[in-house]
Amino acid sequence: MNSIVSALRFFFTHTIDRPDLARKLVRLAHPRKLPVVLSRDEVARLLNATTCLKHQVALSVAYGARLRVAEVATLKVADVDSERMLLRVERGKGGRYRTLCCRKTCSCCCASSSQN
Repeated sequence: MNSIVSALRFFFTHTIDRPDLARKLVRLAHPRKLPVVLSRDEVARLLNATTCLKHQVALSVAYGARLRVAEVATLKVADVDSERMLLRVERGKGGRYRTLCCRKTCSCCCASSSQN
């Protein structure tokens, strides 16, 4: 709908030179929807549906630390600080670096501490 408003605003302002009509057009604000939160049983079923340990760790880290898919894909073992329970995400959304707290039950911290 807002693309139609923008097109009409351009038409009134530039084509027929009537900016007074363009000022009367109002853009609509779309209501934001809240994300669906999974129950504990649904999360457990999701994690148990995978057969590969690598995929299970990736899913648990993504859900537990609220990571995006690209951030999970670029995670390395060196990015996990199991002593301080931190995850370092490099070049996340917007190319930013961020450090996230990890839960004690997070399988990535347990897996990295067993490798040390």
